Amino acid sequence: MVKKISQLKLPDPHDTDPHPRLLLDGYGIHAGQCFRALFPDDWHDITLEVSWNETGPACWYISTPGFKDVCPVGLFVEV
Repeated sequence: MVKKISQLKLPDPHDTDPHPRLLLDGYGIHAGQCFRALFPDDWHDITLEVSWNETGPACWYISTPGFKDVCPVGLFVEV
């Protein structure tokens, strides 16, 4: 089975929502979505969440323990 890999990208610059959705293959993702993401040491299952205390793309974070300090923007994930 061939796995498709795509990159989590910044929101559309025209998205004026204070908590804009990150893009994956041109579509906005939702808080609580889980992905299998590539890290330097291997693939890991992660969950993405939104902080209501932050605005803009910085509102997104990885809630999976051990990855909270990693920015999800730019990660390669299986789709």
